[in-house]
Amino acid sequence: MKKRILIASIALLVLAGCSPASSSVPTPTPTPTQVQPTPSPQRSRSWIQEEVRFAFGQDQLSGMLTLPTGEGPYPAIVLVSGSRSTGAEAVSSTYFAEHARMMAGIGYAVLRYDPPGVGQSSGESGFQSLENRAEETMAALHYLQSRSDIQPERVGLWGISQGGWVIAMAAAAYPQDVAFIISVSGSGVGVAEQQVHSIEAQSRAAQMPEQDITKAVLFGRLLIDWQLSLPIYRELNEAEAQALGEGPWTDFGTLVYEPGAITPAEGLMMGIEILRTIQDEPWAEFLYLTELYIPQLESIPPEQVEALRVVTGQTLLNDPQEYWSHVQCPVLAIFGEDDLLQPSARSAALYEQYLTEAGNGNFTIVVMPGVGHHIGLSTPGYWGILSNWLDQLYEG
Repeated sequence: MKKRILIASIALLVLAGCSPASSSVPTPTPTPTQVQPTPSPQRSRSWIQEEVRFAFGQDQLSGMLTLPTGEGPYPAIVLVSGSRSTGAEAVSSTYFAEHARMMAGIGYAVLRYDPPGVGQSSGESGFQSLENRAEETMAALHYLQSRSDIQPERVGLWGISQGGWVIAMAAAAYPQDVAFIISVSGSGVGVAEQQVHSIEAQSRAAQMPEQDITKAVLFGRLLIDWQLSLPIYRELNEAEAQALGEGPWTDFGTLVYEPGAITPAEGLMMGIEILRTIQDEPWAEFLYLTELYIPQLESIPPEQVEALRVVTGQTLLNDPQEYWSHVQCPVLAIFGEDDLLQPSARSAALYEQYLTEAGNGNFTIVVMPGVGHHIGLSTPGYWGILSNWLDQLYEG
């Protein structure tokens, strides 16, 4: 009999963007082939490390597989990163390496890998829809299933932040393959709502004046509508812009809602110019214009503006209920109560709702008091929760 556990944040807990455009989106193969690993794997007392490559469509993705030193075959985990807007490598990430080694220490093989165009992976880096990321994740999982030292029926997914959406999509689409999922700081709301929440929560935590918070949130919603073919915040945005009076939001709102006879490329350049005028405003700090939006917008080839709008729109408007309510495998979800990037209490409640709708009787939801978005092995109690759950998953 499967069990369902909900641990609320008030209880004492267990021990303790728009990115650069890609010229093509690869089509994943259902079962990638194994490529020869390095002949001299790295070793320690509790793990062995191999460099591996596997196919994803036309690309060869580079990964690092960390194996236990005990006798196999082993259950396995694919580590799935959060937002890739920075192009950071997972293979060389200390955060992922530490997770892999700790998980190997309790008997799990762990794969971390770089997406197309990053690190040693072939292909082009760029914006990926959540659906495309889910297919890429499954290419990694299918690679593990193809190995003789892995138990193919016991391969699961661990995802951080945006990776929480990705692993749930994968589990819903491939119930016969995904044995379990672990979501850390994932969101139960969609991308657009999460982005607006993040801007407001961070601005309030920084103790900005109320009017500055209004400006920041207004611009955040305008940025979302700018990326959509059919805006979702127009009525609210126009009302707030009118209440604020004349300002940069006026010009940006006109560009978003009444652009006139301009090409998409011209609209892109006009938008960048408006964003440059506000990038140093104190209230714009959590829009991440200098660090994220402006550099990435400038990198978009003019001919790809409209195609990218379609893909970003699909991502911004994704509805987690559509896939979480179909997840049948065991689930561990860990949230930080003080997360400023997504609404933890609401997300935890939505996870419970969606998994109950799925008829899933084997999920554990943990909200950790005093913890923010960036949960890791240095977070008190996190490893105890994770390792205990993994230990019990296949006990007996």
